[in-house]
Amino acid sequence: MADARRELGEMYDTHAPRIFRYIYHRLGNRAVAEDLTSEVFVRFLRARVAPDNLAAFLFRMAHNLIVDYLRCHRATQLLDENLAAEQSDPANLVAEEMRRARLRRALARLTVEQQQVIVLKFLEGFSNEEIARVLDKSVGAVKVMQHRGLATMRDLLSGEVSND
Repeated sequence: MADARRELGEMYDTHAPRIFRYIYHRLGNRAVAEDLTSEVFVRFLRARVAPDNLAAFLFRMAHNLIVDYLRCHRATQLLDENLAAEQSDPANLVAEEMRRARLRRALARLTVEQQQVIVLKFLEGFSNEEIARVLDKSVGAVKVMQHRGLATMRDLLSGEVSND
């Protein structure tokens, strides 16, 4: 029993920070990300399965929880609550808030799968193969979603620049 607890603790220590960051980047709310991260591991324990790829399994569960959360709460993505602590110059703070808000608005306009690919690839550093396992898609499909998502974001952001 002690070995099982230790293994579970090690698994949590290994995967929880990445799951939290993934959820946090998708929702922008620290408290919700903490709650959903905990829920991922509760559901994993209830599932009583031994997946071939634990990380992909956990990220898939996190994705499903995010979709459920957004569906239920119709949440909009919030600004990073720690931004003020990171910036001391008010001009830099405002510029950073505006940049993040623009990125979040553009990201929110993508499809759910495109959002997931962009966050996993560029914020979590996943390879296309890892993303394919999480999404249960082919590597080619991941590349297409990434390309289309980035093109849409580029168009949205260049449109905002010209409208500012």
